[in-house]
Amino acid sequence: MGMRIALALAVMLTAAAPLGAVAQERIVAAGCPMPGTESGCLVLRAADGKVYDLAGARQRPPLNGRGIRITGTRAGRFSYCQQGEPLAEVTWEPTGTLCPGR
Repeated sequence: MGMRIALALAVMLTAAAPLGAVAQERIVAAGCPMPGTESGCLVLRAADGKVYDLAGARQRPPLNGRGIRITGTRAGRFSYCQQGEPLAEVTWEPTGTLCPGR
């Protein structure tokens, strides 16, 4: 049993190693913030269809039907939200656009 746990841990650490390599990549995207599927999570659906996990936002953007532009870095880790690419050091600003359905 102990060998299986050690092997599973080794696989997880090996799989996580490449994530750190992209951790410093800067992301800039615009779109609409929305609640995530997990309680308390917030995601941004960008205009190109990509989804970003905003759990790393210094200040949460309001869910008021208005678009925002985000800037952040790839977090290089997994997130409780399990939806979209986790970002760190996220800042945002309003774009003045209306989100679809508003």
